[in-house]
Amino acid sequence: MFLYSSYVIIFYGELEETSDSELQQIVSSARNDKIWANINIKKRVEIISKLIDLLEKNKEAIAHVMANEMGKPLKAGKHEIEIAKKRVIDYCDMIPEFIKDEILFEDNKEKNIMTFSPLGVVAVISPWNSPVFVPLAMIIPPLLCGNNVLWKPSEYTSFTGLKLAELFSNLKKAGLPENAFQIVIGGKDAGKKIVENNIDMVALTGSIRAGKEVMKASAGKLHKFVLELGGKDPAIILEDAELDKTAHEIVKSSTMYTGQVCFGVERVYCHENIYDKFVERVTEKTKKLVAGNPLDEKTDIGPFAVKFQMEKVLSHIDDALSKGARLLYGGKRIGDKGYFMAPGVIVNVNHNMKIMQEETFGPITPVMKFKDVEEAIKLANDSIYGLTASIWTTDLKKGEEIARKIEAGTVEINRHGMSKAGCPWGGCKQSGIGRIYSKEGVREFCNIKHVWVVK
Repeated sequence: MFLYSSYVIIFYGELEETSDSELQQIVSSARNDKIWANINIKKRVEIISKLIDLLEKNKEAIAHVMANEMGKPLKAGKHEIEIAKKRVIDYCDMIPEFIKDEILFEDNKEKNIMTFSPLGVVAVISPWNSPVFVPLAMIIPPLLCGNNVLWKPSEYTSFTGLKLAELFSNLKKAGLPENAFQIVIGGKDAGKKIVENNIDMVALTGSIRAGKEVMKASAGKLHKFVLELGGKDPAIILEDAELDKTAHEIVKSSTMYTGQVCFGVERVYCHENIYDKFVERVTEKTKKLVAGNPLDEKTDIGPFAVKFQMEKVLSHIDDALSKGARLLYGGKRIGDKGYFMAPGVIVNVNHNMKIMQEETFGPITPVMKFKDVEEAIKLANDSIYGLTASIWTTDLKKGEEIARKIEAGTVEINRHGMSKAGCPWGGCKQSGIGRIYSKEGVREFCNIKHVWVVK
């Protein structure tokens, strides 16, 4: 029996989209305003760092907007704001070092310098699943680098976006120029119009489809872009893994934010000798999760943010069941109002099933057994995605050896989830192009210039 607390669905409100004429004015003002670009890095950090206290002071209010607008449980929303705040701190601490001039070569005849100057106007387009952390992780670096930023939050979390934009309005009182940060409200058409406009770069977190649309729309102007396009992230459980800890972390990762996380565990490969014991532990831990009212501090699993996501997850489960899979627990819709689903565990899965090939994005843990490491690596790499992966073992040397053979942007050993400050984040294959978070990621938002001085 799943644990469930009831939740009354409330219509949250309506917003007017940014008109075409307003968008042109926003782009034009950002294009022509060079005030922010000419402010030195020390002063830019001083201004942006004020966002840290603003996030803390507004944490409760923003978390409640998220809970009401897209169903994220309060404690999950507060956690998201905390990690977003930490990311802002990290960027402010690291960016002066990341974009300072580098001497590439110097002798008594010449000097070669690498400099990092603003690109100009950067458009940030963010998703609905993480409406605070993801946009801030993409907005803060280009701002600190001296770019003017246009931000379009997802049409499904626009109220959260406006709440976040209020914080930037407060920064303007502290010295952030009026045109350094501007918000655009709208759906896919608005995003397309931004990308086709007179900007210099697009930073998108979204689906593969959205990434391809951005590339097409950017082709005419050859915009620079960074694309983070999701994943089908595998976890490999070796025979010597610490079962209880591993099961806990796998369930935590696969159900975090109702499973609507690009870096969450989406498929699990477990060694056949420990398979039964591992599945038993995963099921036990899944049963303890509370699904329901996101305004209840005890809730672990809120509703899906949008109807189509619930339908997609349920269709993946139905597809798997029709091909021989077996639900051990949960994995079914709760009630007929709202977009609730009991977190689930599904076994007897294989790569002929959508749930092991397509991004599911829901609180369901599919577990498949393997015989040896070579098979596990082959299965993990059998995907068009390559964002994150994890290896679970007490043999760290073996874990590192396996990690080097996994096709992903980030491979973790005995953990699965977020990136570490200063470390590159992004995917390979169809999980994206470019990197963020790190020195390499920050420099994505700069014009890297070579200055050659002859003495």
